[in-house]
Amino acid sequence: MGHRAFGLLALTATAFGLFAVRRSPPTLINAVTLGRATARPVDDWVHFCRERPVRIWSVLWLILMGLGTGVLLWLAMPGVLGAPGGLWWLFLFVPLLVLCLVPIGAGLLQLILDGKNTSFGRIPVGLTLSRHGVGRYLVAGGVRWVPWEMIAGVETQLHSRVSIKRIGKAEPLDFTAGVFEQDAVLLYCAVRFYAEHPELRKELSTIVAQRRFESWDRALSVR
Repeated sequence: MGHRAFGLLALTATAFGLFAVRRSPPTLINAVTLGRATARPVDDWVHFCRERPVRIWSVLWLILMGLGTGVLLWLAMPGVLGAPGGLWWLFLFVPLLVLCLVPIGAGLLQLILDGKNTSFGRIPVGLTLSRHGVGRYLVAGGVRWVPWEMIAGVETQLHSRVSIKRIGKAEPLDFTAGVFEQDAVLLYCAVRFYAEHPELRKELSTIVAQRRFESWDRALSVR
């Protein structure tokens, strides 16, 4: 019995290891590759954190969950409706069948968005750190830019949400650190570190900061 339990545990650990998301440090790239080359970027070089596509099994789970629930409801309808007073159950079955379309639509929409964001010629979606500030490149193609001098504080929230408070602005710059190819802790520490150490911002957009990020990534990988 003990050998079977150990084998099941090993198989589970192997499965989770195969499907684990590989994290990497930010990439030092030329900022021109993140735009349309219509205007000169604030910094020529930036540390780019790419937003990773949603894992395929998460999308499949949404689609299969909606389809499976819809099929079960559809198979149960004839028997329920045939019973006395069964027509009243239509007021329950019809909304439930419509709700089954929600996860299916969400999964298909995510596949379309991932296809657009990873196709050739598309501007990458993600976060940048550079000598003069933090930039958030959105799915719609816009950019939200926050200079370091305008950052009043960096806070964490539930579900790996990082909130950058801006001086003179009621709306903070929020992003979910867990959706990037980089470690969520690394992203939070990087933004907060340079927000609180203005004397070290001159190393951003250079190999010096890149090596710092790589050393942090190595330290976090052995947690």
